[in-house]
Amino acid sequence: MRHFLKLKVTEVFKAIVVIPNEQTTECGSILAVARAEARKREQSKENPPIRALHYFPELCIHVAVYEAVENPTQHLRQER
Repeated sequence: MRHFLKLKVTEVFKAIVVIPNEQTTECGSILAVARAEARKREQSKENPPIRALHYFPELCIHVAVYEAVENPTQHLRQER
């Protein structure tokens, strides 16, 4: 008899728009701004991982996509 473990894989991605200015001219500074804002939004002590960073020249903006931190207590309430 085989037993299979059911795993729920849920990844939630969120995006942050970074409008460049004099201080955000390099890729490293744009990533730093995106990490700090993601940490604030997720109310986390650690930086959520930035999965993608794209520049849209027609809009003159950078969009950073990060993996959101899942709240384990909220997840448990949904399963009940």
